[in-house]
Order: sequence, then C-alpha cells, then structure tokens
Amino acid sequence: MSVEVERWRGRYQEERERAEALAVRLAEAESALEAVAQERAETAQLNQVLEEELGRAAAVRHSLVEHNAQLVTRQREMTALREELEDVWYQAALSRARRRSQPPSAQEPSQAPAPPMPAGSP
Repeated sequence: MSVEVERWRGRYQEERERAEALAVRLAEAESALEAVAQERAETAQLNQVLEEELGRAAAVRHSLVEHNAQLVTRQREMTALREELEDVWYQAALSRARRRSQPPSAQEPSQAPAPPMPAGSP
C-alpha cells in the first residue's frame, strides 16, 4: 500500500501545485481587470472634463464672435462719423477760403470800415 499511497500523494501534490498556479493566474487576471476598470473610469472622467472644457471654450468663442460683431459695428459708425467730420471741416475750410478770396468792395456793409466823421459834426 505504500506505493499506492505515494502515488496518490504525488498526484495530490501535482493537483495542489496546479491549483496554486491557477489561483495565481486568476489573481493576475483579476488584477488586470481592475486595472482596466480603473483606466476606463479615468477615461470617462477625463472625457467629462474635456466635454466641460469644450463647452466653456464654445461659450467663450460665442462671446468673442458677438464682441467682434459689436466692434465691427462701432468701427462702421466711427468711419461714418469721421466722414461726416471731414465733410464739415472741408465745408468750413471752403467757406473760409471764399471769404478770404472776396474783394473788399464785395464784403457786406456791416463788415466794411465806418467812414470817418468830419470834425464839427454832431
């Protein structure tokens, strides 16, 4: 019986070693699954953060587009005002030039010098 017992002990030892190896492989697989689950959770969290940042960037972009439109409108208004001022300045300069180029006899009587009064007149 001793040979039979030794053979059963050997088989038991082999099965035990095989079971331990399977347990180690199972633990490694579980560890790998946990790592994958952790990576997926981190990826989901990063995706959420990126989506939020994308939303903020879109809002900022929209705000900048509106601000740019306001600036373009103001620039047009300023250009129109400048053109109006240029017209006013041109008309004023033209009017001054006309007044200066008129001969003294053509000036209005209120602008002509008053004739001297003779001595002894009241």
